[in-house]
Amino acid sequence: MKNLLLPIFFVLAVSGHAQKIILRSVTQVDINTIPYPNSLGSTTSSQPQKGTVKLTNGSEVKGKITFFKKKEVFNRVKVNTGEEKMEIPADQIASIVLDPIVYEKEYPNNFKNPEKNFQPGYIVLPNGMKMTGRVAQLRDFSDYDFFVYNVAFLPEGTTVASTFKGGRLVEFGQEINGVVNHWDGYADGYLLRLTDGRFRLSRNPYSKTKNEFFTSVKNQAADELSKEVAGQALANNFGNGQNVNESLENAANAGQVVQEVLGGIEINKKEYLIFDSVNKSVETVNKSNLKEVLQKISRGCADAGEPIWDKIVEFINQLNSSCK
Repeated sequence: MKNLLLPIFFVLAVSGHAQKIILRSVTQVDINTIPYPNSLGSTTSSQPQKGTVKLTNGSEVKGKITFFKKKEVFNRVKVNTGEEKMEIPADQIASIVLDPIVYEKEYPNNFKNPEKNFQPGYIVLPNGMKMTGRVAQLRDFSDYDFFVYNVAFLPEGTTVASTFKGGRLVEFGQEINGVVNHWDGYADGYLLRLTDGRFRLSRNPYSKTKNEFFTSVKNQAADELSKEVAGQALANNFGNGQNVNESLENAANAGQVVQEVLGGIEINKKEYLIFDSVNKSVETVNKSNLKEVLQKISRGCADAGEPIWDKIVEFINQLNSSCK
């Protein structure tokens, strides 16, 4: 009997590891960037796009929307609802929201780099909700060891993972070989947290542009609004029976009011960022201002010793142990 159990267990373990995972990516459609390839005289029109037209009288029309411009000026839409075709002039339109484009493909999940495979972890949404499952870093040649643009989250009990571009999540964690690495949302990506505690130390991926953490100063102005909107979106989606992927994606998108997408990235391994999670402030540290910045943030804390550039991680860890 023992000889029979081993092969059966082996087959089950291999099948579980080879579980098929579908990676889902949602792209929002901006009505200001859609093309107008069709022309007739001075009038140009777009291809039909699924979406919703909200009218100035408070009603709305859903269906396939075709946009029209006359002499390069938007003047109307035609909506095919499936039951009728409606022409709506621009002055009767309050807003137009196009349906996002959803892409789905099978994810290999067998990369040599373990960070690219789905590992135990968690994500934190803009409304503060923490969800556990499995996390994969969608790395490519433009990413760095301490900075990644996109991640995917596989909720517990599902086989469909959602993609979250940089700035959509407050943070995520990924466990590899028993060690959980924490990553903070920063500008248009996620930064590896080198120290944990009141003071979070990370390398600075931007050398010429000052930015703020998703959870930092800029977040304060929109914090309550984004949490309320994202939280309500999540609750509504679950209540309406939407699947967990749609619910998570909509909740993350509802919080994008605090997202800032930045231009050209330049790596700078000679500079660090220190996020004070109590005062909600960020300091940029380099060799020239090392002592000045560290003395400033450590006021009121027990002495952590003399700051040394090559041992800044050890200094921040010591500071965290004495300063809450």
